Amino acid sequence: MNNKRRIATFLTVLTVTALINLSSTSAQQKVAIVDIPLIFKSHVNFEQQLNGLKIEAEKFKEASMAAQKTLMDKARLLEQSFQPGTPDFKREETALAQQAAKMEVDQKDTMRELMRREAQLHYQTYLTVTGVIEQYCELNQIRLVLKFDRGEIDSTNPRSVMQKVNGNVIYYLPQNDITDIVIARVNQIAVGQNSGGTFQK
Repeated sequence: MNNKRRIATFLTVLTVTALINLSSTSAQQKVAIVDIPLIFKSHVNFEQQLNGLKIEAEKFKEASMAAQKTLMDKARLLEQSFQPGTPDFKREETALAQQAAKMEVDQKDTMRELMRREAQLHYQTYLTVTGVIEQYCELNQIRLVLKFDRGEIDSTNPRSVMQKVNGNVIYYLPQNDITDIVIARVNQIAVGQNSGGTFQK
C-alpha cells in the first residue's frame, strides 16, 4: 500500500513539474504579428520612390506611343511619296524597319530597367523592415513573428474574403501587433533621425 502511495506521489510530482516546465517554455515562446504591406505603404521613402517610378513609367509609355505614331506617319508618307517596289521606296522602308526594330529593343530595355529598379526598391525596403523587426524582437525576446493583414474584411469583395480565410492569424491580442512600432522606427531611419539608435523596451 505504501509503495502505491509512493508511486502515486511520485507521478503527481512528475506531472506538476512537467506542467511548470511547459508553462515556463510557453512563456519564453513570445510571438508577435506584423502587417508588412501596411508598413511598406506607410514607409515615407518607399512610397515617394515608388510613385516616382510610376510617374517615370507613365511618361515613358506616353513617349513610346508618340514615337510609334511618328513611325506610322512616316510609313504613310512613304507610301504617298514613293512608288512601292522602287529602290527609293525599299531604301526608306528598310530605314523605317530599322528604326522600328531599334525602338522596340530600346523600349524593352527601358521597361526591364524600370522593373529592376522597382524590384530593388522593394528588396532594400524589405531588408530595412526585417532588420528593424529583428532588432525589436531581440530586445524584447520575441521568438516568432507572423505576417497578418490588419485590414477589415470586406464581405462584398471575394478577394478580401479569401485573403482573410487563408490568413495564418485567426486571433491575437492587440499588444502582440508590433506594426505601429515598426512603422515609427522605419520612418525614423528613413528621415535620418537617430539612424544608429535602438528601440526602448
